[in-house]
Amino acid sequence: MFGYVKPLTAELLVKEYNLYKAIYCGLCRTGGKRISRLTRLFLSYDFTALAALRIALEGAEPKLCKKLCLYSMKKKPALDCDGVFTYTAAAFACLGYCKTEDDILDEKGFSRLKKLAVRPLFKRMNKKAAKLYPDLYGKVKVHLAELAVLEGDSEPHTLDSYADGAAKALAVIASYGLKDTAYAIAYEAGYHIGRYIYIVDAVDDLKADGEKGRFNPLVRHYGSYENAVANTDEIAQTLRASGVRFSAAVGLAEGSVYTDILQNIARYGMENTVGDIYDKYAYTRKESEEL
Repeated sequence: MFGYVKPLTAELLVKEYNLYKAIYCGLCRTGGKRISRLTRLFLSYDFTALAALRIALEGAEPKLCKKLCLYSMKKKPALDCDGVFTYTAAAFACLGYCKTEDDILDEKGFSRLKKLAVRPLFKRMNKKAAKLYPDLYGKVKVHLAELAVLEGDSEPHTLDSYADGAAKALAVIASYGLKDTAYAIAYEAGYHIGRYIYIVDAVDDLKADGEKGRFNPLVRHYGSYENAVANTDEIAQTLRASGVRFSAAVGLAEGSVYTDILQNIARYGMENTVGDIYDKYAYTRKESEEL
């Protein structure tokens, strides 16, 4: 699910890279224990960033230890931070179920059948998460429901209007249970992570959505697939703007190796993802400019 929010590993220090992998491993282990073993199959890098943000803002003191990885059957460094990782895994289950429900409405044919097949798995995970955090699903769902109404409207809306629902859902997830300054930082950071993911996912799916006639906010906003491709420069700029806002929010947190990793994500990782997806349409854009 997603996986767009990740660092540029070439720009990480060795200790930062090792810690980042340890966060992922610890999150994978805790999610498997507290929520479902299936979280290990679907877990994405976006939630590693969320875990790093929560550790930085909660002032948690994780322990680094070596644990047996069931996939590689080798002992690997894993971070032990039960509270943060349990919540992050629960947030993943909640958002995963919401996205699966949304995909079932959007997809057709075999793609829809695949989503229907995994729906009971995510529903079970979400029920487990709801036992730990009873009001999380409701707080997230209200914003995604607002988004669904806009997406279902035949009239076009601004790109920011479409992205706002997803952004607020991630803001709620990032800031849930925090207070005061930590809450404000997490809400702002989460908002721009959510906005970035929504728009970059739309860019990534642009061609497939155009071919299959599915809703895409960029096509709706710009009027056509061709117009959306022709405006990828503008789209890249608005994605970079969210990266800057995310970086600024993280900069308000107390400095640590976790905030250093988050700054790498904001300054290099998100830009690298934008570049990769931007290049995907470079040839099509060049062709249209020559016509």
